[in-house]
Amino acid sequence: MNFFDLFAPIYDRLFHPDLGEFCRQGGFVKEGFILDIGGGTGRIAQTLLSTDRKVIIADLSIKMLSQAKKREQLLLIVADGAALPFEESCITVVLIADAYHHFQQRERVILEVNRVLSLNGDLVIFEPNIKRLPVKFIALLENWLGMHSKFFNIHEIENKIIEFGFRIIEKKEEGTSIFLCFEKGN
Repeated sequence: MNFFDLFAPIYDRLFHPDLGEFCRQGGFVKEGFILDIGGGTGRIAQTLLSTDRKVIIADLSIKMLSQAKKREQLLLIVADGAALPFEESCITVVLIADAYHHFQQRERVILEVNRVLSLNGDLVIFEPNIKRLPVKFIALLENWLGMHSKFFNIHEIENKIIEFGFRIIEKKEEGTSIFLCFEKGN
């Protein structure tokens, strides 16, 4: 049993990542499909639903997805971000919230995101800010628990994503969080 299966029933009470002003100001305005990779319990995905778009959660933890199933209108799929079961260019926005540091095959995940994301589609990444002391503590704890997490600073993530042909639209650091928004180019 992995960490996420073990803590799925209480995960939302323990962890509260805040997507910040981006979401509160309607940052996800594109119509179509939003794919939340590593979306777990659906807490974030549920806030993105609208009549013009559908939200899909792809996660490896069946127990996390069983918690997400309690939320209405979310589309759920057991899937690895490194091997997404979608056709090319069928997703409008990909969200990776508090999950990038958990990916063991980051480059493969970004290749898959690039494959399934439509032209001019957005890739939005929210991650803990490893420059902050509380996040450094969390990183140590996750490694102690054997989670094999690897945290990156904002510039490391930006540079890696740009290598795959994405263009940075917005980036910022707020407290213990970092936010990056990219657009898929040609």
